[in-house]
Amino acid sequence: MSKNIYKNTKAVILREWRRMVGRPIYLFSSAFVMIFCYIFFLTFFSEGMPRSMPIGVVDMDHSYVSRTFIRNIDAVPQAEIVEHYVDYSEARDAMQRGEIYAFFMIDKDFERELMSSQQPEFNFYVNEAYIVAGSLTYKELVYVSNMGAAYVQKKMLELKGEEVEENEILAIVQPIANDSHMIANPYANYGVYLLNMLLPGIMQMLILLMTVFTIGFELKMNTTPELMKTANNSMFAALLGKLLPYTLLFSILGIGGNLILYQYMHFPMNGSLVWFSLATILFVMAYQAIGVLFIGLLPSLREALSLVAVYAILGVSFTGFTFPIEAMPRGVQVFQHFFPIRYYFKIYVAEALNGAPIRYSLIYFALITAFILLPFITYRRLRKAVMKPDNSDSAK
Repeated sequence: MSKNIYKNTKAVILREWRRMVGRPIYLFSSAFVMIFCYIFFLTFFSEGMPRSMPIGVVDMDHSYVSRTFIRNIDAVPQAEIVEHYVDYSEARDAMQRGEIYAFFMIDKDFERELMSSQQPEFNFYVNEAYIVAGSLTYKELVYVSNMGAAYVQKKMLELKGEEVEENEILAIVQPIANDSHMIANPYANYGVYLLNMLLPGIMQMLILLMTVFTIGFELKMNTTPELMKTANNSMFAALLGKLLPYTLLFSILGIGGNLILYQYMHFPMNGSLVWFSLATILFVMAYQAIGVLFIGLLPSLREALSLVAVYAILGVSFTGFTFPIEAMPRGVQVFQHFFPIRYYFKIYVAEALNGAPIRYSLIYFALITAFILLPFITYRRLRKAVMKPDNSDSAK
């Protein structure tokens, strides 16, 4: 970098810093929002997965066996019986109001039918509108019903005078036992599953919005002549000076988040945190470059902000951590290559989960770096808009 460009860039950085400090919306929309998201989500997932989810019960039998079933269900960590209902309609209304996630019914004569070797019904109803809560409560209710069947069989054999071991009963109820080991997330921690990409997804949206806003606001308020005067009419220095403070800010937030997740919260990091932090810096720069590309394509603050909002939301969908890219239609899969967060996710899998050597991730580092070159596509168009700003936004 020549001496003049360094001097001009420094002058723009100082100008942008004064604007950041003088306008609370700049820091609020970047640092404070991201810090709030870290605190909120880490607190929300502090226990790893939802526990004590409220469920209800309709006990039409009121027998010793039915009460035993209820105690067993209430003992599991994921569910908590919060209310006993008179009938099905009352329990259904409570579930529709969102007071409970599920409820189960024990029919009349439940104990009598069991003891007479009949097959009484044990019905449970789950609200699948809540995907996580619904799936977890369903899993626990199925498990407890199976264990309840084992308990009943054991009691019936004891009444007949037969001595049985618990292992023998389990072999009858569950002849094949599943022994699952989740390698990357052994504790079934939903924070490990979601936060590693959810937080970068929020950050990429903030980076895009702040990049477009800081440049588009100059165009909207017709302050670009002052900006270019500060940069000594160097468009390169003007862009570099405006972006560098936010590059530093978001890089600190990203690396700080990595330290919190992988050092303090002990999320899986089987590879190098240094390489992953380098990927975070490139991630920030790539999305800043995309923001410059969009404001260059649409030199209007309102239109560019609308475009980046849609792009950021689609980026989360095409990450691949919620729904696998391979399961998408082939015509849709091609769009994954337009989002740096997809390659950031690939680096996360290689470094944090698999602990693979860095050579397996170099291609993804290169692809993220390639996004940094995007502003040159609209460089001349953006320069023209800056030198001759369109006042259409301010007029409206």
